[in-house]
Amino acid sequence: NMVMHLWCMIFSYLLFSFFMHRHESKCIQEIVGDVTAKLGRVIAVEEKNQVGIDSRVHKVNALLNLGSDAVHFLGIWGMSGIGKTTIARAVFDRISTHFEGAIFLHEVREQSKSLEILQEKILSKILCLKDLRISSVFEGSNMIMRRLCYKKVLIVLDDVDHLDQLEALAGKHHWFGAGSRIIITTKNKHLLVTHGVDKMHKVELLNQSEAIQLFSRHAFKKDYPARDYEELSNEIVHYAGCLPLALKVLGSFLYGRDMAEWRSEVERLKRIPEDEIMEKLKVSFNGLREVEKEIFLDIACFFKGKKEEYIRRVLDSFDFYPDIGIKVLIEKSLVTVFGGKILMHCLIQEMGWHIVRQKAPDEPGKHSRLWVAEEICDVLARDKATENIVGMWLDLSTAKDVVIKNEAFEKMKKLRLLKINNACVSRCPNCIPNGIRWLDWHGYPSKSLPQSFQAEKLVGLNLQYSRIIHLWKGIKSLDKLKYIDLSYSQKLIRTPDFTGIPNLERLILEGCSSLAEIHPSIEHLTSLVLLNLRGCESLASLPSGLCRLKCLEALILSGCSKLDKLPDELGHALSLKELYVDGTAISKLPSSILLLKNLKTLSFRGCKAKASRKCRAFSPSWLRGQKSQNSTGLVFPSVSGLNSLAKLDLSDCNLSDKGLPCDLGSLSSLVELNLGKNNFTSISAASIKNLSRLRILELVGCKRLEILPELPPCIEEVYADNCTSLQSATDLTKHGLLHRVSFSNCFKLLQDERTSSMIYATWNHMLKKFSLVDGSFSICLPGGSIPSWFTYQNSGPSITIELPPNWYNNEFMGFAVCVVSDLIRTPFLLELQWRELLQKIPGFPVQFTLIDKEMNRFCYVFTMAFVGAENNIDSEHTCLGYLPFDNILDALAFTRRRNGSLWSNSLRSPNDWTCIEASAHADAKECLVFKEWGISLVYENDFRQNSELLMIPQSSELGERRFSSNVIVNRLKSSRRRRRGPEALPGFPSELTQIGDPSVRRPIRVDAVHLFSTVATDLPSLMSNVHHAHGSIGGCDTITNPGRYLCLAQSAWYPW
Repeated sequence: NMVMHLWCMIFSYLLFSFFMHRHESKCIQEIVGDVTAKLGRVIAVEEKNQVGIDSRVHKVNALLNLGSDAVHFLGIWGMSGIGKTTIARAVFDRISTHFEGAIFLHEVREQSKSLEILQEKILSKILCLKDLRISSVFEGSNMIMRRLCYKKVLIVLDDVDHLDQLEALAGKHHWFGAGSRIIITTKNKHLLVTHGVDKMHKVELLNQSEAIQLFSRHAFKKDYPARDYEELSNEIVHYAGCLPLALKVLGSFLYGRDMAEWRSEVERLKRIPEDEIMEKLKVSFNGLREVEKEIFLDIACFFKGKKEEYIRRVLDSFDFYPDIGIKVLIEKSLVTVFGGKILMHCLIQEMGWHIVRQKAPDEPGKHSRLWVAEEICDVLARDKATENIVGMWLDLSTAKDVVIKNEAFEKMKKLRLLKINNACVSRCPNCIPNGIRWLDWHGYPSKSLPQSFQAEKLVGLNLQYSRIIHLWKGIKSLDKLKYIDLSYSQKLIRTPDFTGIPNLERLILEGCSSLAEIHPSIEHLTSLVLLNLRGCESLASLPSGLCRLKCLEALILSGCSKLDKLPDELGHALSLKELYVDGTAISKLPSSILLLKNLKTLSFRGCKAKASRKCRAFSPSWLRGQKSQNSTGLVFPSVSGLNSLAKLDLSDCNLSDKGLPCDLGSLSSLVELNLGKNNFTSISAASIKNLSRLRILELVGCKRLEILPELPPCIEEVYADNCTSLQSATDLTKHGLLHRVSFSNCFKLLQDERTSSMIYATWNHMLKKFSLVDGSFSICLPGGSIPSWFTYQNSGPSITIELPPNWYNNEFMGFAVCVVSDLIRTPFLLELQWRELLQKIPGFPVQFTLIDKEMNRFCYVFTMAFVGAENNIDSEHTCLGYLPFDNILDALAFTRRRNGSLWSNSLRSPNDWTCIEASAHADAKECLVFKEWGISLVYENDFRQNSELLMIPQSSELGERRFSSNVIVNRLKSSRRRRRGPEALPGFPSELTQIGDPSVRRPIRVDAVHLFSTVATDLPSLMSNVHHAHGSIGGCDTITNPGRYLCLAQSAWYPW
């Protein structure tokens, strides 16, 4: 098409010349010049056929919105060497013919010493001017605006690093004519924001397949590694971290070398940065301010992969203003933040190491930072330290004996950070530098800090698992100290005098089992926000001064088994938001606690130790009322005043009938309530029904409970596992947000036919009324038979089914899944004593593997059967769940975007999937025993052709439950996203969106067909069975949960 277009243009020129009687030679000269320029662009497209470039160019073109007449500025940003210029060049080559004038201005940063010359280049290229001279930047800017404001132009400004460059070369939108596009590449995202670009595109790293291909092109001059070099190639790619620049440089260096040279280079690269790469990457570093350089080097040497909050605290202690500094590093693509952690590309990190070492590469004692264990041990043992050292990070993976000379730290006058972990040190050095800001010594060996220690600038003191008995004697003036953590220092007897540390914010003494006394000077800690005394078993009392801590927000006393009283004026700590007294001997609460208007979490779990020895036992005086004649438990007549309370845990407190607060329903902010393992037989309807914000109710282990109370309309999750006396429940189908229900071991509940019908109808309700954010919902019931309407059934730990031809069409909705299990072990359900208050229980991961004719596999994991039992369930239970096909399509689209074209060409339609395998995921195989499976394909058409709407059992026998799969389709009306037109199948060709015959015959009931001799129940075995699959990919039921997705996909994103 392009060639035809060019010949038409030539012919037009000739005709025009002929009729205008122009001189032939001049006409030919113009034609040749114009055609040569345009042909040059076309040829460049072929020459720039880079690895993975097509998908990336497509994304940029979409952002450019080429069909619009508006002027658009687009920024392309990312770290050095990631391919910003390559992408911009490819985009330019492919679209430049659509503009009246175009220029790709390379390396603006390098040429910016004379912006006038850059302005001349733009105007000369676009206007075809020769000998243009511009005397000032102001003149050039005005000329660009005047001469280009009516022209549709394409300008690429490559490698911009300063706002002045943009203001001089592409200052405003109105400088350019309608339809113009200005593309800017930079390492600095903030620069783009400041200049007001319309859209931004962050360049991502190559995926594994693309990285191997790019490296091979430079190392072997072909798209794949040479024979016997596959493993070494993978090592190089891993070292390069899929960074295009690194892959090109390393590949070019290794081209033509023999195996021995390759192996030698791999070993060398593990320790020595490649100079050319480092010099390229150092461009970003050299542009930083001094404090930003310090932050960068600290992160590179000490903090990569650590939690952002922790890093900010430490850097703030150095007066580095981390909020601004880290933001700058992010904008310059030197670090990223993901999952609450600060990350850094390994090559950029090695650049930081190289900078630290470059002045004295063979003398670690002269470096500013030490982080290699061998070097640190040598410096400390041989007294080689110098005053250059500002930070030392000795973090050993396993315990190791380390020798530290007495004088080891005396020369480190500038030391501000000291981290020692897993080092077995027989004795402490004589001194610790007084200029230190952050001291973190796991297993500190001395009974106390050195007498000479006067670190006036100290901000953080972390001495976990230390041998400290007394932290210090007397008063130490440490005005800047904000954090003290002495957790599990089991020899600590008493806290120090706090008088000299008025700015302390966090005091953590968890697990200090010998701690018996809190110094009364704690009342001077007016800035204290957190006090953690969990597991201080010897602590019998608290100082009254605790009540005067106006900033205290969290008080944790869980496991203080000897503590039987709280300070009378605790209610005066008005900022208190969280109070945990789990497992204590507290029998009375001060009446002043009603003053805690900001209290959001209150936990009394397991407070029953003295129930049999005190007449009012657990019941505090401020809540004490008269017992009923039949009551042997506790009575709580009032909880008024706690208007902010959102979480309340009264589990395992020996509560009996009428032992709950009579006005529990007045807690207008309550969201989560745990009443499990108590002795009441019923709960007042008003107590629960009036909790207008209650979302989660746990009644697990209430073995005397007979009636499930009426629930509030906003309820979402109900866990009534092990309520063995439970006989009836209110209608659950009227609760529009309910999506998780668990009645494991509640066999009596299903003996009543009306109640059992209601329970089964609840699943129908979930499907018909509710649209979940993550698209999943489940119900768990006692019993051991798969309902007969499930089309595919199988006995055993897994199921494999053959899909009928054209099984997918526009009416397909998803998969109904049923699993029967006869063993659920506690470890999989979580050790409840360690889980947070009322934390949601994760459910069972079920792995769906969709297989096409070529044995390519798409592994997708979703969860079902959310249960609340805390003990092993060793009887048969049936778990029902639903997997919307939209979830699988979303995962497929996400994986295509992430993995590129490794496998996408082989899968053109869901109908290419011919088989499905389902089994327990590998993470669950040790804790679950699945004995029966049922799967049904659910279509919208089923609903229209069948009038049966409810999953009501046809027999009172538990083993004869019969449900109708068509009820699932009611969910379509409120929640299913209609798949019509071009958006029907994310990632599939648009011409295939109307696939499948809506009238296709539904599959009849068949037993599962095992296509393989064995069906693995764990992911590693499953993947080993398909070692030669062309490309396995992964998905999950909650794409927004990166932790879960990575867990699922780590074994599925590589060709097996």
